[in-house]
Amino acid sequence: MKSRTKRLPLICGICFAVIVCPVILYSVVKAQEQSACNVVEPSEQVSDLNGLCSPSNQKQDLEPMVSAEEFFRRGRDFDRQGKSQEAIAEYTRAIELDPNYAEAYFFRGNALALEGQPQKGIEDAQKAVAIYQSRGNLERAEAMMLHEKMIREGMQEGEF
Repeated sequence: MKSRTKRLPLICGICFAVIVCPVILYSVVKAQEQSACNVVEPSEQVSDLNGLCSPSNQKQDLEPMVSAEEFFRRGRDFDRQGKSQEAIAEYTRAIELDPNYAEAYFFRGNALALEGQPQKGIEDAQKAVAIYQSRGNLERAEAMMLHEKMIREGMQEGEF
């Protein structure tokens, strides 16, 4: 029982490196792509670059993702501070804004399991698996399946 409990932080760390770091890099790249669509003219008016980007469409597409990412980041901050209930609430808000936010499902599931709701944690892990599989990211899906398995083992051994 103790060895599994000791492995949980290791697996969480690996999942963090495999999931969160690429998400941050992806966000930076997308932000740089979006900023290349507009030009600020000498009159300080923002113009679409050759009609390639529609500012109204950009705003609609970006705002929910940026907001979901902000809720996710706040959830991670609460997690690091040991404020699990607040973290769960922030992850839930991120998921509401972006139902395909696999990382939010993973971290919410982990927090739920640690807060004594392992079945809900398993459900979130399964949702993350499904999202990653639909994206063809089998490596991350496998990591989520491993996490789900650890929660199940913890339930069987009375850790939760």
